[in-house]
Amino acid sequence: MRGNDWLQSVSPAFRLMIATSWLAPDSWIESQRDRMLEAAGKDLDWTEYIAAVDRHRTPALSWAALRRVPDILVPDGVRRELQTRSDACRIRAMQLSLLLVQVLKRFNQVGVPVMPCKGPVLSFNLYGDAGLRQCRDLDLAVAECDLNQARTCLEDLGWRVDPGYFPLTPRQWNSVLRNEYEMVFEHPQAGCTLELQWGNKWETAETTKARWARSIPAQWQGLSIRQMDTGDLTRYLSSHGGHHAWFRAKWLGDLARAHCMGLTDWESAFLQAQMAGDERVLEVGIALLSQMYGIPLPELPKNAGFGRVSLLVEIPIQALKDSKAPAFRTDLPSLRYRLRIARYERVLQPRRTWRRTVGGLFRCREDFRTLPLPDGLFWLYKPLRPILWLLRFIRQATQAPMARQNTV
Repeated sequence: MRGNDWLQSVSPAFRLMIATSWLAPDSWIESQRDRMLEAAGKDLDWTEYIAAVDRHRTPALSWAALRRVPDILVPDGVRRELQTRSDACRIRAMQLSLLLVQVLKRFNQVGVPVMPCKGPVLSFNLYGDAGLRQCRDLDLAVAECDLNQARTCLEDLGWRVDPGYFPLTPRQWNSVLRNEYEMVFEHPQAGCTLELQWGNKWETAETTKARWARSIPAQWQGLSIRQMDTGDLTRYLSSHGGHHAWFRAKWLGDLARAHCMGLTDWESAFLQAQMAGDERVLEVGIALLSQMYGIPLPELPKNAGFGRVSLLVEIPIQALKDSKAPAFRTDLPSLRYRLRIARYERVLQPRRTWRRTVGGLFRCREDFRTLPLPDGLFWLYKPLRPILWLLRFIRQATQAPMARQNTV
């Protein structure tokens, strides 16, 4: 489908969710209002709308957008449901903000530079309100050289490494550092997780270092943090959504808000992306902004081509329309989903080698627990990866029926 034709083929409830998946700045309020009124006709299924808001995690944003348009008559029961969800979102954001302050204070004390990603800080920077974006955990980036010290700080504050990070030998740990980009911590008392990142899946070690070098000193609640410059923020928001096939509308809402607030720098982002070979990620993000919100395309470099985007937009559109979020690694359908995403990412990043793409499908940290080889035999993991993958698949297949029975 061309343009936003696909939006006209979906239900009014889905269109209203798309229209309320962000909070437009003053210059775009009328445009957002018109789209909301067009969707909120007599055929609107409010139950479907609430389900879509839950699925795309936009409770506080959607409720705030609806309250701006009194012409839309929201039934009392729906109003109460949305208000309850919005309140829960804000309470969670407050809890996360308090935890974040504790962590940042500790990092500041020991001199570890830290860069909050997404979460309450992004919500405040975009909307001036830390509670508008729904957040379920915290994401903090540190330099790889500071990883051990950062881990010690978190453990001193009561955070515990996720059990999936069992004791590793030096070579196993080096493999994790080389092929992964984050470590997950849990806070038993707060019931929260924290992702400590030393990179991300779309960057190389060199581009991560360059992002840190361009970062800007900032303050959060009187504490020192680092923030990405506008070019890197543009790439980060586009890449985070793009490499997840944009399956949540709130990610596009973040990009839309940042763009309309003048917090993006597309020219700088394209120059950096072209050197890394991932400019298509930006092109797809821009195309989706145009289709979903009617945002005009920014002025781009002359060699930025949109002829290749149509195929790459089809998978995100389907992912957005799906009533459920995609299956994750612990689910039985995960291989099919991961193969589909591998194909999508292969087109999204043409410079990524097939060896790296296929290797990412078979490599798994769990193999070190299944087969705990000493470092002297570490080389055996490589030829054994297909067999270890098959064992994981069989284990997942046998555990899936039991998991379904437990949820009945």
